[in-house]
Amino acid sequence: MDNKKSLSAYFKELNRLSGQLGERLSYITEEMEKPANSMKLIYKEIESFGKKMNSNIGGSIDLSKLADMSDNLQKVMQKMVIPVLDDLKKSFQELPEHIQEVLLLLGENGWYLDFEIDLTFLWNLRDILDEGNIAKAEDALIEHYERRAVEIEKILLNKFPHRANILKATFGAHQRGEYYLSIPVFLAQTDGICKEVFGQYLFIKSNGRPQIAMYVNQIVANNLTAVLLSPLAETLPINASERERPTNFTGLNRHMVLHGESLDYGNKINSLKAISLINYISQVVAMKK
Repeated sequence: MDNKKSLSAYFKELNRLSGQLGERLSYITEEMEKPANSMKLIYKEIESFGKKMNSNIGGSIDLSKLADMSDNLQKVMQKMVIPVLDDLKKSFQELPEHIQEVLLLLGENGWYLDFEIDLTFLWNLRDILDEGNIAKAEDALIEHYERRAVEIEKILLNKFPHRANILKATFGAHQRGEYYLSIPVFLAQTDGICKEVFGQYLFIKSNGRPQIAMYVNQIVANNLTAVLLSPLAETLPINASERERPTNFTGLNRHMVLHGESLDYGNKINSLKAISLINYISQVVAMKK
């Protein structure tokens, strides 16, 4: 698999291939069994010929070795090939689960994934976060979103032209380092986009879960899409309620920002995290369409 493909391109390809995988593996298995089956046919022909010979010469021809060769060949084929195919199928099916783990791991640290990153970047982030090196992971994400910020703004303006005045002002505040202004508006616009497109709020909960989880549940039959949407259905730091947040919580949290509880949220990292979230939501919108 080409690790330089973006995550969105990978999922399109995976979605296309997943429906064909079982059929392809069955075909390969059948093809690999053909030599053993051919041996059986040959054995039957020789056995029939041997019986005729025996009746003519009044003796006997031992064909057991040939039969053993046929059985052994089939066993060898099964022993060597079937486990390899099973491992291939298992790895193929587990890839979305590994990506979901990374998505939720990023969400636990306040970041949301850009579908335009390549898989190499994604796996590197996973390894760094697994090591507990949050600072190194954030450095990589900061660099990525600083590089992508201008392009993300253009994409958002194109998708939501009726929000252009607000988005332009918000990205302008970010570029000027006015993070106390940019962050609340990014969060508010993210919630507004969710309500506009999905009919559900991102930050409002019902029965302890984000309202937008209702949309995720509706499409759960499509495993590949559900993987990319899984952070929407989870309680993460950005949408955690007061009782869900740990004592002395210092991360980016929508409620604390918009209700004036947090007085030190205004920094570049939190503004980039807010950009990562609104960008993620805009990409989910594209998937819905």
